[in-house]
Amino acid sequence: MARKKPEGIEALVPKTEPVSIQEITMLDWYAAFALMSSTGIPETAAKQAFDRAEAMMQEREKRL
Repeated sequence: MARKKPEGIEALVPKTEPVSIQEITMLDWYAAFALMSSTGIPETAAKQAFDRAEAMMQEREKRL
């Protein structure tokens, strides 16, 4: 079934394309798991999740 094309104002609003699963990096993957245990302000949680993910990547390099 084809989707109806946007009309009126909706047609003027740019749509962001979703990120393809093929573009997700290991850092993104680790950060996603780190976010599952976070609470608090979203901006702070995101920064902390990527800080943890970078630490996991560094530890992974040591162990390989």
